[in-house]
Amino acid sequence: MRNLKPILFAVSTLSLCTNVQAIDVVTDGDTTLSIGGYIKAEGMFISPDEKDSDFEGNIRESRINLKATTLVDDKKLTGFIEGDFYGEYTGYDSGTPELRLRHAFMQYDKFTVGKTWSGQFFAVAPRLTEQLDFYGTGFGTIAGSGLYVRPDLTFHYVNDGLRVTAQDPVYEDANLPDMVISYSDNIADFGYTAAVTGREAGTSIEDDSDSDIGIGASLAGKLTLGDGSLHGSVYTGKGMGVYSGVCTTGALTPVSVNCDAENGKLVSQTGFSIGYSHVFTPKLRGNMRYGEVNVDDEASNSIDIKSANLIYKYLPNLDVGIEWRDRSDTTLPWRLKGQEVEVMAKYKF
Repeated sequence: MRNLKPILFAVSTLSLCTNVQAIDVVTDGDTTLSIGGYIKAEGMFISPDEKDSDFEGNIRESRINLKATTLVDDKKLTGFIEGDFYGEYTGYDSGTPELRLRHAFMQYDKFTVGKTWSGQFFAVAPRLTEQLDFYGTGFGTIAGSGLYVRPDLTFHYVNDGLRVTAQDPVYEDANLPDMVISYSDNIADFGYTAAVTGREAGTSIEDDSDSDIGIGASLAGKLTLGDGSLHGSVYTGKGMGVYSGVCTTGALTPVSVNCDAENGKLVSQTGFSIGYSHVFTPKLRGNMRYGEVNVDDEASNSIDIKSANLIYKYLPNLDVGIEWRDRSDTTLPWRLKGQEVEVMAKYKF
């Protein structure tokens, strides 16, 4: 995975994939086949506001990937496929984990096509505070919904700091793909990404006959300060709930392609996140984060999530960590309003 710089830059801040080195298993001329991934074991102490406390454990976040690279005209042609074990999954239970396709894409020069990260993800993830929460990462940003963070088909064109993305539309009757245009740059110790999202969104609750164009804008930044860093993001727009994870019905449960509409019109919303990361020693690091989303609908839906964690590098490729988080409202059927404490061990290969 070390050659997929755009992918790894985003994943490193999002899901503790720093310093991952895939294992080269086959080399034939200019072609190399590598295997990578991680095993993560986690336990969850769950304390909902309106239900009894509970403890759940699982290894479903564990993932495995294969990458093939071939040198063509001095440029790399890459194929990448990855899966985890959240297939047919509805929460923490004792069922058998099933393999799920996360990524399957081709990359050559400035072009990427396949199932992979959305344009909204690339617009915010490299600037986010590190979290352990698989389902809360990115909350408060325009890429806060895990449901559409990897569309079934995505096309990226990247030229230096410019990224142009066309992706499978969320609205089934859309005439055009959802579009994202972003620009990233670094100025001394400050890095930023600005982006614009455009999509056709359904406005009729009864059927899919009516639609309108939704436009959203986002800005994310990271400021390095010695052994620490400040992270922030903000977005606003209409028709963005399917990507942020919060709609006129509150959190995105259940999913509805028209969940951004009210009284036949698209509803605007805003969200932001702010966080701080600190490296205490070469082996110990910590993070604090706050994310919030506000929807300008009749119910004035508002949801926020607070979190803090400590992560210890027990061995070069083995991290152990603990994270506390507090949700102001239910965000998924298995992510209830209240507090959670996660403990985990993660071996990266």
